[in-house]
Amino acid sequence: MNTATTPKLKHHSSTEMLIYKILNIITLISSIGILVLLSVEILKGPEAIPHHIYLDIQLAICIILFVDFWYSFYLAPKRWKFFYTYFVLLLVSVPYYNIVDWFHISTTTTEGILLRAIIFVRGGYGLVIMINWFTKNKVANMMITYLIMLVAMAYFGSLIFYSIEKDVNPMLKNFEDAAWWACMDVTTVGCAIEPVTLSGRILAVILAVMGMSMFPILTVYITNYFQNQVTPQAGVAATTGNNGASGTGS
Repeated sequence: MNTATTPKLKHHSSTEMLIYKILNIITLISSIGILVLLSVEILKGPEAIPHHIYLDIQLAICIILFVDFWYSFYLAPKRWKFFYTYFVLLLVSVPYYNIVDWFHISTTTTEGILLRAIIFVRGGYGLVIMINWFTKNKVANMMITYLIMLVAMAYFGSLIFYSIEKDVNPMLKNFEDAAWWACMDVTTVGCAIEPVTLSGRILAVILAVMGMSMFPILTVYITNYFQNQVTPQAGVAATTGNNGASGTGS
């Protein structure tokens, strides 16, 4: 996800644009809220948060996401192009976890976590938009976005890994072990803790692939930064040398 994915909106009144920004901030905060709820449930146990309260919060957040999508649709200069381009944002706004509960569909613990975590896709998109507000440098924008996503991905991966493997993996003693495993896996360094379940092995591959995809962005940013620092200094040195040579010749 990069800056090119952010929608082009019409020049509306300041009030309409303020509403757009507020909705985007709320969706990002909502995604963080879901992550906090998941963390409490996984680390403290399902009884830590009453199930009906969790469902009410999830439904309220999805309603906010729907409002945000259709408001952005209203502001877009080419509305149907916006609809087709960002249709995935509408899909991730569906309260899947609530629907499963309404129809009494049985799911595993991992499936329940993934159904609730779909909202994170919208949160990541909101993060890109907010970073665009503060920086116009596309390389820096991309680097900041990917670094934050990498940290979030490692943390979320550690939550899933801990919930999957805590009762079956003798090498996994606590959440700190899961966090260490996720960090080592996403950096492709590797860890002594090995997944023993199929879901854990699939997660290990996903984290490693995402890590390999994202770390080159950091390399490009660092290379670009030092090139920009060295080039002006080299130009100044060359100019100074030419001036000195001219002065000696005269």
